[in-house]
Amino acid sequence: MLAAGRAISEGGIEAVAVESLAKKLGVTKGSFYWHFKDRRALIETALERWEQVTTEAAISATEKVTDPRERLVRLAEQAFDDDSRISDDSTEGIFRGRAFELAVSDAADDPIVRPFLRRVTERRIEYLEECYRALGFPLEEARHRALLVYAAHAGTVRLFREVPGRTPHGEAYLAYRRHLVDTLVPDGDAGPKSR
Repeated sequence: MLAAGRAISEGGIEAVAVESLAKKLGVTKGSFYWHFKDRRALIETALERWEQVTTEAAISATEKVTDPRERLVRLAEQAFDDDSRISDDSTEGIFRGRAFELAVSDAADDPIVRPFLRRVTERRIEYLEECYRALGFPLEEARHRALLVYAAHAGTVRLFREVPGRTPHGEAYLAYRRHLVDTLVPDGDAGPKSR
């Protein structure tokens, strides 16, 4: 599964080919089929791991935080984490990296990827909406804010690939992330306002 995650990160969904992965791993195609029914099963296993690591584990960790604002801050810090601080040698690192997220997003029309991507995106947005509702925002504004945060995340991930010279790195990225969090997560005094 880790090899499939790396292949997806490096070359997209199309890069997951049984023969080349077996060769890279120094195993026979037969031993591959001992572990996975077919290519689809391997991709689904990788996508399930991505869903678990980047969505369910993050939500589970933040659900324990009682203050909804702090919950949003922690989510934002995870979502906008600096890729250079994530070890791509670990299973978690492969699936948390921007490259994997982009490869999945780029394959949105793939029949294997589509249901995973939609489910993950819906789950993330719904949870953000729950957090804003817990802060006291009315339903419609909570939905708008959740979409805005998710759009900022998806856009930031894309900008690193599309205009790498324009996106901040290192300490400048951490300052950018702080600004994003400050902008998207209201402090205690800047909660819902009547308009």
